[in-house]
Amino acid sequence: MTFAYPDLLPVAVLAPLIVVALAAWDQLRRQAVVRQLGHVPQVQRMLASASAWRRWTKTALVALGLCAIALAAARPQRAGKHDGSKQGLDLVIGLDVSKSMLVSDVDGTRLAKARAFIDALLPKLVNDRVGAMVFAGTAAHFPLTDDKEVGAQFLRDLGPADLPGGSNLDEAFRVATCVLRPDTSDPWGGRCAGLRGRGHGGDPLPGEPADTPVAAATEEINDRSKVFMLITDGADRDRAGDGVSAALDQAAQAKQLGVTLIVVGVGTPSGGNVPDIDAEGRPSGWKYDAQGKIVRSALDPSSLRTLAEAGGDPNRYIELGPGPPPVDAVVVALDALTRGSLSKRDERVMDEWYAAFLFPGFMLLLIEACLGTRRRVRFPEG
Repeated sequence: MTFAYPDLLPVAVLAPLIVVALAAWDQLRRQAVVRQLGHVPQVQRMLASASAWRRWTKTALVALGLCAIALAAARPQRAGKHDGSKQGLDLVIGLDVSKSMLVSDVDGTRLAKARAFIDALLPKLVNDRVGAMVFAGTAAHFPLTDDKEVGAQFLRDLGPADLPGGSNLDEAFRVATCVLRPDTSDPWGGRCAGLRGRGHGGDPLPGEPADTPVAAATEEINDRSKVFMLITDGADRDRAGDGVSAALDQAAQAKQLGVTLIVVGVGTPSGGNVPDIDAEGRPSGWKYDAQGKIVRSALDPSSLRTLAEAGGDPNRYIELGPGPPPVDAVVVALDALTRGSLSKRDERVMDEWYAAFLFPGFMLLLIEACLGTRRRVRFPEG
């Protein structure tokens, strides 16, 4: 057994010694007072109900209780290995953070609406692993993790000012597929090389003990659905191609690799003007095209539904407009997919044992508080 805070161990030793020393000093002081009161046998008969045994029992209980609590505060730990499996799926959430997502046509900006939708969805994905990705002209991602709050924070922190302009769906599909299917051959000609995590994250740093707690190693033991949920208001029509249709090949490629596509369209067909942003990402006037006209952005449901169809099922297109977010529709779509097991082995993970000391220590102090210092005597005054 080891302790996370070994500096508290001297307290576990000194506290009982101090309590016993104070009890012994108090006993000597009482004896001196009794001798000063007068005839010692008569005084002892008058104090017949006082129990030295009870006083020393209370002292022992306090000493042991403080020792146990001090040991609990030092956080005793034992190295352990936890094997378990959970039924879940792997989901990459790709959030469009281009400037058009700042259009306010859905009870606020599209980006704020999408983030609120994600915050409402994540608590319902109990045993699923989630990978977070934001994209505009390029993409940034966070790997698959069980920690939903970390993924949500990643999606909240990055915005239009952090990535080049545009809505590069090609890049979004590439990153999502590389994260979800690192076991397949690279259909993008080596462009997955920087996304597959070939390092040794979690290994002890130089100078750290070998039993340093690290993150769990995972191994897929059953087929788990791989899902890419694309949240966007459409593709960048300034890029080569004709908007969303330029991503149809990537959607079909992802389908062949076993990746299920769910498309969430954010916005309204009426749309709105696209704001420009300053260096700190705050709206600053309007965005203008090459002809000097204000750029407008409107949701094209038919194109996004076509994209969902290329990914496997047009019914997996969900619209996020004004009103309550369609969280239940996404949950239903995910429940229809296979949730497979993921074997989990937590190597060098330390089990906490503080409760084995804290509860007995508390109970010892409670018993001491209930125990009196006098015993029953029929004629206590002789």
